[in-house]
Amino acid sequence: MSAVLDLLQSRGIQTQENSMTADAAVIWSVLWAGRMAPNQAVYEHYRSQNKPVIVLEIGALYRGQTWKVAVNNITRDGYYGHEENLDWDRPRTLNVSQAITFNSSPNVVIAAQHARSLQVSGMDMTQWVLDQIKLVRQHTDRPISIRPHPRNRLNLSQLPPDVAVEQPRPVAGTYDSFDMRFNYHAVVNYNSGPGVQAAIAGCRPIVHESSLAAPVGMSMANIEKSYDINRDKWLVEICHTEYTLTEIRTGTWLKRIEPALIK
Repeated sequence: MSAVLDLLQSRGIQTQENSMTADAAVIWSVLWAGRMAPNQAVYEHYRSQNKPVIVLEIGALYRGQTWKVAVNNITRDGYYGHEENLDWDRPRTLNVSQAITFNSSPNVVIAAQHARSLQVSGMDMTQWVLDQIKLVRQHTDRPISIRPHPRNRLNLSQLPPDVAVEQPRPVAGTYDSFDMRFNYHAVVNYNSGPGVQAAIAGCRPIVHESSLAAPVGMSMANIEKSYDINRDKWLVEICHTEYTLTEIRTGTWLKRIEPALIK
């Protein structure tokens, strides 16, 4: 946040802390929980006036090293300016490369999200997980693992006997990173980071159309088919949705999101 504010001020853009009368707002995350809960009122106030909200969020490419910068949402519904004027060397710049499909685990993982996030507004996340189990079972008999969001409890007391819960474990030496391998057969996710990470890792992503991974996702009906979707251009685009701290300070992101800030 401080890097963004420093950049805006260096460009001659006036900033005001905790103002509800500005032309645009800058908030951290669209998760309305804990210290971020007050951001919901800010977000709703500005959007009700059709004013843009710049959302900053921890990245999916390198958690804690790259950061999302988007307008109005951090899903595919948000604006990143990531589909034009592409730098085709950007994946190499960020040291991001897609893996060849390699699934050593037969499991299908259902990766849940935090129920208080704007990303899943109006959804019952426990019910969503239970619905996905039924959908998976219509198309495969593979083992199913449920991976809850690490800070959101689900009511999973009556799961079918062939469904297990995989509890996220903190990664030592990090602020809030959690372990997750992507050597599964498939990852079912609504519209958060695991869908994007699965696609990069060559693991079949089964996601909602609002997910940034939707352009390279697979349908549930095709869960047993090979994952051979061309992801080259998509990877370049995804690498234009996140920035290092140095890049945030230099303002590359501002030029990209500018069309969504100008009425």
